[in-house]
Amino acid sequence: MMRWKSVLGLAVLLLASLALAQALTLDLRPYLVKVVEGKEVYEANPLAVRPGDVLEWRLVAENRAQGDLRQVALVIPIPKETYYLEGSAKPLQVGGTIVPPEFSFDGGKTFGRPPLKKRIRVVENGKEVEKEVEVKPEEYTHARWVIPVLSKGDKVMVSLRTIVR
Repeated sequence: MMRWKSVLGLAVLLLASLALAQALTLDLRPYLVKVVEGKEVYEANPLAVRPGDVLEWRLVAENRAQGDLRQVALVIPIPKETYYLEGSAKPLQVGGTIVPPEFSFDGGKTFGRPPLKKRIRVVENGKEVEKEVEVKPEEYTHARWVIPVLSKGDKVMVSLRTIVR
């Protein structure tokens, strides 16, 4: 079992730093996903989880500015005690624009759309060489949706699922 206060505290601090002087309100919450009688049931803000549990992270953003906001980046950090459940982050539709999720494997420094690639050093035939390999979804550290325009008063939600290690 694991406590989530420190993980959530870090996520909230990260999100608060992105909030544009209260013009954009952000609310990130975890939900424990359980299957009861064939249906998914969600427990908000679980106090403890076990390895193998599925958590759904929902980020709600609302534009409370006096006008439109441009290039709004909604970021969900993936706690290191969990790993990303491939395919669970869905594209977001805002107006007529579809915003696909992008992912990071380097702590949120760089983002891209899958498949992500990284360079590693390996020894082949006694020589050290650099190789490009595909990053596994379990290695993702953050997901991001960059909304070109979030109109005044608009409220959107993005989500993804992680599995507890």
